Amino acid sequence: LKRAISARDAIILELRQKIEALERGAAPRAGPAPGDPAPAAAAEDEELSRALERTLVQQGGLLLLRFAYELQPEASYANWDRSRGPLRSSSGAALSLRAGLPWESQFQLRVPYVHVRTATGSATALGDIDLSLSKQIARETAGRPGLIASLGWTVRTGRDGFDGGVPTGSGFNVLQAGLTAVKRSDPLMRYGGVSYAVPLSRQMSGNEIAPGDTFGLRLGTILAASPDTAVNLGLNLGFVRPTRLSGQSVADTDTVLGTLQIGVGTILTRNMLLNVAGEFRVSGNAPNFRLTVTLPIRF
Repeated sequence: LKRAISARDAIILELRQKIEALERGAAPRAGPAPGDPAPAAAAEDEELSRALERTLVQQGGLLLLRFAYELQPEASYANWDRSRGPLRSSSGAALSLRAGLPWESQFQLRVPYVHVRTATGSATALGDIDLSLSKQIARETAGRPGLIASLGWTVRTGRDGFDGGVPTGSGFNVLQAGLTAVKRSDPLMRYGGVSYAVPLSRQMSGNEIAPGDTFGLRLGTILAASPDTAVNLGLNLGFVRPTRLSGQSVADTDTVLGTLQIGVGTILTRNMLLNVAGEFRVSGNAPNFRLTVTLPIRF
């Protein structure tokens, strides 16, 4: 459908050029000049330059074109309720790199550096590094959403806190897989996804600690307020199974994490998007709120 639309647009453009040339009394331009991008590629590149599509890339519902890259600086701040544990606040910066690969796939790397404050102290150090690989497995059609599968790995590069210090990471390597569906209904883009995360167990002081697996569910929509501005609204849920200590379930460690996400993305330049998002606690030991500012730069 996109190729057919691009071909139609190319014909319309050529006819328009011929009409303008006739009006000027000059010879019409027959086609693209040498070195001009192909109409289909140019149209697809122009589509990915809109705020709606750029925001959808951040949500994992759209992949970069082959050999396209995106560098994303990020700053964030989160605050926890004092009545729900020792955590008080977390702030930090992160740098992400996305790379479009052949066969409609994409690689992403995210490296965070965080400052965590608790009731007993604070720490500033590297957080847990994330790696993921995504693949388009179905293109959107009139009766079917587009589907993207992903496989990710979180490396326990942050401090775990098991020595009594303040943690800057989860303390566990985590394998996760997900599936995201996307359906367009202009000016809206609706997306939804499911995921499953499996933390790998660790031996600590002769005991095996195995955090519970997490089943994730998210639903959201992106509204194109204009070609340069998009508004994102989403609900994220995580159903966490109990932690096991040497094979025995630990009481009160299963929970449901829920957050409501609201964000606004606006195009600053053709290659740069500014996105400001807030997440607000619905249930579980999630932060009361988390504010995140990202600046994806396409090149």
